[in-house]
Amino acid sequence: PLERLADPAPLPEALLGELQEQDRVRRALERLEPRHRQLLELLFLQDEPLPYAEIAARLGIAEGSIGPTRARCLEKLRVILRKL
Repeated sequence: PLERLADPAPLPEALLGELQEQDRVRRALERLEPRHRQLLELLFLQDEPLPYAEIAARLGIAEGSIGPTRARCLEKLRVILRKL
């Protein structure tokens, strides 16, 4: 009876699509200015989310400027992704 159950693993096409999308995002991040890339990495690519105070200290910027800077960085990333 177990042979009749569908394999829960994703289909190879889905895995390929996911890997291609990850590569596209990686390439787009590489095209950002280093400070913008570093901000996005600190905000979104950490195992544990960092407090804004720590991000501000690491980047040497005011804590209040993180949100507006994040918005500009994400818009630049969107533009790059559209071109890819």
